[in-house]
Amino acid sequence: MGRSSTTRRGPLPRPDVRADDATLTRFAGVLPFVRFCHALDLPALLKVVVPGRGRRRLHAAHHVLFAFVVSAVLGAQRLAHLDWYEGDALLLKLVRLSSWPVRKVFSAALAAIDDAGVAALLNIITNLGLRSIHGAHSAVLDFDSTAVVSFGQQEGALFGYCGKGRNRRRHHPLVASVAEGRTAVHARYRDGSAIDEEEAIGFFADTVARVRSRMPGIEISIRADAGFWSARVCRWFLGQGIPFACSLPLQAGVKLLLWKATFTPVDEVDDDIETATITGPQLGMDARVKVIVIRRAVHDKKAPPPGKVVQQDVDGRYQAIVTSLDWAPVDVWRFYNDRGDAERVFKVGKHALGLANLVSQDFRANEVAFLLRLLAYNADTLFQADAERTAAEGKRPVLRMGLLARQPRLYHLAGRLLRVHDRWTLRIPDSRLVARLWAFYDPGGIRVA
Repeated sequence: MGRSSTTRRGPLPRPDVRADDATLTRFAGVLPFVRFCHALDLPALLKVVVPGRGRRRLHAAHHVLFAFVVSAVLGAQRLAHLDWYEGDALLLKLVRLSSWPVRKVFSAALAAIDDAGVAALLNIITNLGLRSIHGAHSAVLDFDSTAVVSFGQQEGALFGYCGKGRNRRRHHPLVASVAEGRTAVHARYRDGSAIDEEEAIGFFADTVARVRSRMPGIEISIRADAGFWSARVCRWFLGQGIPFACSLPLQAGVKLLLWKATFTPVDEVDDDIETATITGPQLGMDARVKVIVIRRAVHDKKAPPPGKVVQQDVDGRYQAIVTSLDWAPVDVWRFYNDRGDAERVFKVGKHALGLANLVSQDFRANEVAFLLRLLAYNADTLFQADAERTAAEGKRPVLRMGLLARQPRLYHLAGRLLRVHDRWTLRIPDSRLVARLWAFYDPGGIRVA
C-alpha cells in the first residue's frame, strides 16, 4: 500500500520549491483590461506624449509609460514596488517589452516628458473622460483639490494643510471630473501653495473650454467647494452664464445674517434638518445669486453631523451653499451633496492607484506620474462601464465592481501562460467564481473544459 494521505492527519507535506517557472503570472486577470486599452489605442496615444528627440534606448519610452499605467491599475504605489513585476511572463507580453525596466528607467521616462508632452497627456485624459458621457446634452462638472504629502525635500513641496495634519510639506493639484460618468476630464498638478482667485478662474475657464470644444452645444453646470470661491469667481460664473452651486465659507457677515434668517424643516415630521435662504444683495452679491443655509441638530456631541459650529449655537451645525440655480432650497442642497461622487476619484485613486504617492524628487516626474494614474483611473472606469453595457446587451448578469474590489479578485489572479504550436493559452484556476468573473469581463476569451 502507498503512503497514507496527509489531507486529514499526519505531518504536513514539505514540497521542494523551485523559482524557475518562466510561464507563471500573478496578474492573469489584467489581460482583459490591457486588451481594452489597446482597443482605445492608448499605447499609440502615449507615443505622442514622448519627445521625439534623444538617443535610441533599450525600452521604447511610450511602452514604459504604458507599463506604468498597467502597474498603477495593479496597485503599484511607489516606483520601488515595480520591482515585484520583474519576470512576469504575461506582463512582458502585454506591454511589449523584452525585459522589465528597472526603477531608474521608469523615473527617467517620467522626467523626460516636456511641456508639450504634458499638454498631450491632458488631452488624452480629457478625451477618455468625456467618452463616459458620449451623446449627452448636459453635464455637471465637479471641481476639487487634493494634497499629495511629501516624504522628503521634493521639488515644489510647501507647508500647508494637507488633511493629515498641519505643517506638512505637500503638492496641491486640482482635478475636474464629470459627475455623470465619474471620470476625470482635466487636472493641474501644482506646488503646495494656496489657490488664488485668478488661478481658480483660469482652471475653470480651461476646463469649460475643453469640454465645449469636444462637445459643442453641451449645457454645463459647476459644483465646487469653498476653496475655489471668491467674489471674482462669482462674477465669472455669471458672466459666462454657467449655473453653479458652491460651498460658501461661513464668514462673519454670513454668521450675522443667520440670526435673522427663517429656518424651515426639510421634513414636516422630523425637524433635525432645516433650511433658510439669504438673498445675494444682503451679502453684497448679485441679485441673481442666493445663499442656502442648512442647519442640522446635534443629538450626540461625540458624533455630530457634518457642518460648521457657529458661536452661541452649540446644538447645531451649519453649512452654506451659494448658487445661481432657481430651485427650492432642498433641491439645491441635494444637488450640491451629489458632489460627493467627485471624491470617488481621490478615494479610488489614493487607495488603489497610488495617486497620493510621490515617485521622485523631480517635480516633472511627480506631475507625469499623477497624470498617468488619472489616465489609468479613466481607462479602468471605462473598462467597467463597457463590461456592464456588453453584459446588459447580451442579457447576461451584470457585475458592478469597483477597482478596489476588482484588484484582488480579478487583476491579481494567478495563471500560466503557455504556447502550444503557434497559439498562446492562458490557464487560470479551476474555480466556478473565477470562471464567472472572467466570463463577465472577457466573455469571448474563456473556454471551460
